[in-house]
Order: sequence, then C-alpha cells, then structure tokens
Amino acid sequence: MRSDYKLKLLSKKLKSGKCQIKFYVSSDTRKSMYGYLLTESNTTLREVVGRIEHKVKSLESAGQYYQSHLYNLATRNRSADQILIFNN
Repeated sequence: MRSDYKLKLLSKKLKSGKCQIKFYVSSDTRKSMYGYLLTESNTTLREVVGRIEHKVKSLESAGQYYQSHLYNLATRNRSADQILIFNN
C-alpha cells in the first residue's frame, strides 16, 4: 500500500474458530473504503495486512478487479481470498 493510506483493523472470533476482520482504509487522495476478511485463527497480523494491501492495490488497476460476490461472466482464477471491500 502507498504510504498515504491508513489502515484500521477490528477482529472478532467466530464460533467456527475463524476470525472475522473488519478493516477501514482511509486516504487523503482516495475515497475511504471498508471491508471484511475471513481468516483462520492462526493467521498472523502481517499476513492479514499483506492480503488487504494486495486487494487494495488491485483496486488501483480497475481492469483487474471486480467484486467476487457479484455475478460476473468473466473467467478468473478463484482464490480462497475471502475479502469484501466497499466504498464509504
């Protein structure tokens, strides 16, 4: 992520043993975003931040990004990335 981004994380442990991470991404030059990430309980903070950074960077190149939870005819390699991002 570029240095002008600020990231805030909140976590919640689920009954399944996984962790739900709610995150906020704010920037002076871009509209603020928030999202959710589902991880295993043994995932490190560094891994969580890395996954969020990767997803935010993919937003900057709009041709490569679409919301995976929306119906889309485009073929793409589906990853186990369980991240949802929304604009504020």
